[in-house]
Amino acid sequence: MNLCQFLRTPISLLEKIINSPEYKHYIIKKKRGGRRHISEPGEQLKRIQKQLNYFLQAYYLCIKPEEVHGFVIHPPIFQKKHCNIVANAEVHTGKKHILNIDLKDFFPNIPARRIKKLFTSPVFNFSEQMAIALTLLTTYEGKLPTGAPTSPVLSNFVCLELDADLRFFCQKNYLQFTRYADDLTFSSNVFISDEITLKIKELIHRNGFETNEKKVHLKSSHHKQTVTGLTVNEKVNVDRKLLKKIRAMLHDSTKNGIKTATQRHFKLTNPPDEEQLQLFIRRLSGYINFVGQVRGRNDTLYQRMVCEFQLMQ
Repeated sequence: MNLCQFLRTPISLLEKIINSPEYKHYIIKKKRGGRRHISEPGEQLKRIQKQLNYFLQAYYLCIKPEEVHGFVIHPPIFQKKHCNIVANAEVHTGKKHILNIDLKDFFPNIPARRIKKLFTSPVFNFSEQMAIALTLLTTYEGKLPTGAPTSPVLSNFVCLELDADLRFFCQKNYLQFTRYADDLTFSSNVFISDEITLKIKELIHRNGFETNEKKVHLKSSHHKQTVTGLTVNEKVNVDRKLLKKIRAMLHDSTKNGIKTATQRHFKLTNPPDEEQLQLFIRRLSGYINFVGQVRGRNDTLYQRMVCEFQLMQ
């Protein structure tokens, strides 16, 4: 296949983009502290990456391990169960023991050489020239950039061997396993020993990744068990802290007005402007939609929140 024809891009422009890729850089704060460095491709490169992403996502969907639930896009006509944080959490519902492990610096720890090796591997079987061109189009400064449309699906392809190794290990050791991006979860009704945890970490390291030791947690059913931010002790549910926050935002908006609620929510010293008001409304709407996604659209609590939200506007 001619890459220029596939990407609908003249060879002169493609060569320019490959030789001088444009990215803009900025930093965003993580929800739980720390900062994330984003490298966002320029307009022309982003268009190319979006086109590649469409092809890569369609192919990955055909070979995707059932344990993977993150960075998977389904076409509207796709009838199978969708991959999302709810489906990821359901696997571990009601288990006596749950082990959470995060991969450290997920995208930055995937070097360009692994992407080139992926494109020449039997998974794609591209020529050396094609693999180099695709690698240059999807990596930046020798690694997967956080901010490129193609990075999530390429990380899933790179993890195919890791997923297979962990699946085989878990089958032998009576464990359930799922992966949502860099978030790995293992559960069992048999105690997960330090030895088992160490062997899992060794498999992760053998596949070229590192574990974030600050985010390795083993929780029994006597404590709150969470998987990708959802509680799973008895059923998949929204964390109580978030439900409490939503109720407080709705109550404050209804009783004192949206302006006052916005000012308190963002801890503003001055009355909020129109942009801050709209941000508050969008955030509250997003929280409520999330509750509906997790608990179901027929859930009484969700429907009550929707009614309150409609009345407050």
